[in-house]
Amino acid sequence: MKRVRIPLLFLAVAAVMMLFYTDRNNFRYRYQVGSPWNYETLTATFDFPILKSEEQLQQEREQKSEQHLDCYRYDENVIKQVAEAFSEVEPDSLQQSVYAALTQIYDSGVVSSLNSDEEMISVRRGKRIEQIPASTVYTTGEACEHFREEIGAISQGVDVDSLLATGKLAEVFVPNMYFDAHTTATMARQALEYISPTSGMVYAGQKIVSRREIVTSETARILDSYKAEFISAYGGSTQSDLVVLMSHLFVVLILLAIYALMILVTDKTLYGDFRQLSFLMLLYILVYVAVAAFPASNESILYLIPFSLYILYTREFFRNRICLALYLAALLPLLALRDNGVELYLMNALSGAVLLISYKYFNRGFRQFANSLFIFLALVFVYITFRIISGTPWSQRELLYLALNSLLAIIGYPFVFVFEKMFSLVSQMRLWDLSDTNNALLQELSRTAPGSFQHSLSVANMAEAGCRAIGGNTRLVRVGALYHDIGKIENPLCFTENQISGENYHKDMTPEQSARDIIRHVTDGVALARRNKLPEQVVDMIASHHGTTKTMYFYTQYCNDGGDPANTEPFTYKGKLPESKEEVVLMFADSVEAASRSLGDYSQQSIAALVNRIMDGKIADGQIAKGDITLGEIDKLKQIFTENLQQIYHGRIAYPKAKKPQKQSAS
Repeated sequence: MKRVRIPLLFLAVAAVMMLFYTDRNNFRYRYQVGSPWNYETLTATFDFPILKSEEQLQQEREQKSEQHLDCYRYDENVIKQVAEAFSEVEPDSLQQSVYAALTQIYDSGVVSSLNSDEEMISVRRGKRIEQIPASTVYTTGEACEHFREEIGAISQGVDVDSLLATGKLAEVFVPNMYFDAHTTATMARQALEYISPTSGMVYAGQKIVSRREIVTSETARILDSYKAEFISAYGGSTQSDLVVLMSHLFVVLILLAIYALMILVTDKTLYGDFRQLSFLMLLYILVYVAVAAFPASNESILYLIPFSLYILYTREFFRNRICLALYLAALLPLLALRDNGVELYLMNALSGAVLLISYKYFNRGFRQFANSLFIFLALVFVYITFRIISGTPWSQRELLYLALNSLLAIIGYPFVFVFEKMFSLVSQMRLWDLSDTNNALLQELSRTAPGSFQHSLSVANMAEAGCRAIGGNTRLVRVGALYHDIGKIENPLCFTENQISGENYHKDMTPEQSARDIIRHVTDGVALARRNKLPEQVVDMIASHHGTTKTMYFYTQYCNDGGDPANTEPFTYKGKLPESKEEVVLMFADSVEAASRSLGDYSQQSIAALVNRIMDGKIADGQIAKGDITLGEIDKLKQIFTENLQQIYHGRIAYPKAKKPQKQSAS
């Protein structure tokens, strides 16, 4: 099951990364009108139309709105009604002239009135619409007058006014063309829709802008058109989508592989602790989502995101050299997904490195906010540097974002305790609290088993010095050493360091009984630790500080009394073998410190011989078979432990006795 969990974890992380991948609409160039083009000369790689600006489109819309034509609907039946009024005209020749004049007038069109500004109008005849000059259309008054003139010219010698009853012409001539509001509005709308959004073409291979050239408004419009075409080019066929999807997947896998390899290179044991690995992957996902979630149009918001929190969170649970390396790998999505990724990457990389150093000195109380100042200075330094290089002015809003970024990097620190609970990890802050010898559990150990407490202090000093030499977690090993013997609280007199002179707890006990009570301090310690909610790492150190060794004193006594040497089970600790570097160091330090109390000669040679014998014996017994430690590191530990014991048991100068003053004889 453990072998399956890690691949499933990486698959889940890759799936989340794909979900938030935003490079589909990414355009890597940034430009501003009036600023120089800071990239290489840009040449079009495909044909694309030059899009009109919104101002140009709006101007054309206004022109179209002013130029649209009124539309009139033509009624074919009106001429029949008008002709009916002249059906009684005689003679027939005159009647034919009347019909001819009416046909000519109504064929041109008669309206009630016309806008004097209109030069052209649209006429709808059935389903066909045509444009005609407004001057060819008659109003009803003009139709009467034209009809009168036409008939008068044709019918010479005839009293036309009397014949045609001219007083009634105004009633006879009615419009056959009516204003069509609906069609007029439809045509106006269609005219606006038919406005071309482009104003030319740029062809593949054509230069768009040269390096260091000042970006004009016209150049910016061409660049905007190129960007729009570039983004839309990702759409299209299913095959194209598949290709793009696969390219995104490859980028995600590359980024994830680099992060995974960085974990392996810096500390491969992290792959053996699923909780720690899950925590690191969660932090990576948070960084990735923060990078990928914002669209390119709102990229400046990235100045606000406190990526350096990654440093604060990881340094609470891991060594500094691990934190910085993993942080730099976690920031790589900035380079892959953002237009100004180089600036953002260097900005956050520097601020994170500065925070890693400064927090070592400013990590308590209100002093933590001093780190905000250092973060802000690092961010602004890189930001101003890139503004100078690009020749662009800095933005007050972006500087405000950087200031808020530096504050959030400290304000967000308390979430470390949330992660501590979520993943059952132990933070450096928690270790600081646990290493305080005034806490209740250590005070109880000091009160009920003072000898064991003094032994624990000595082991803590030795283990801390050893871990510092080989690169282990010094704070964790110190806490583990202080609590490794808390099980002796349950039965303190069972151990010689707590026995009052003249008393012997084991006087009337068999070797098996004595060994049983001695061995119990490990299981009692684990139970006490869990009851007092100590971190699991500390519990593991309690359980492993004796490993599966034997209580050699009582085992030897048992054998000397005629016991079966093969019966080792009653004399063997039931603990676990140490695995982490800190657990191995604690086992060595505990055994060496305890054995050193039986030395009669504290010379350098005898101390070195003791250290070598104890540690080599643990190795030969297979106690560190699972330990994360090298032979070179073991040699360093031997040297450190030897020096430490020499300093504790150094020889002292014998103080000379003061001579008694001689009595002076009375003179």
